[in-house]
Amino acid sequence: MRTRQKSAFQKVGECLYRYSSNGVYYARFESSGKEIRRSLRTTDRTSAQRALTWLKQEREQVDPTQGKLTLAELSDRYAATIQHQTPKRSSENCSSFTE
Repeated sequence: MRTRQKSAFQKVGECLYRYSSNGVYYARFESSGKEIRRSLRTTDRTSAQRALTWLKQEREQVDPTQGKLTLAELSDRYAATIQHQTPKRSSENCSSFTE
């Protein structure tokens, strides 16, 4: 008969878990209704906390409604954003190597 083993992941903080066999920290949280589980690739708790904060902030910046954006739509948006900008160099200011 098998005995029940203790969980390999131990909760050490909010959304922060440590894998018992190697001591590596993992993040586990929800973002936009999806569960996110990522290795933080560190055994240092302070670094893990910093990485978790960075990961959460990065996930907040992603707009899931823009996931189906086509290349044509993206290029139209880019053209609209640079339309008002003047070129940094004009052809008169550039030196030619053929002179």
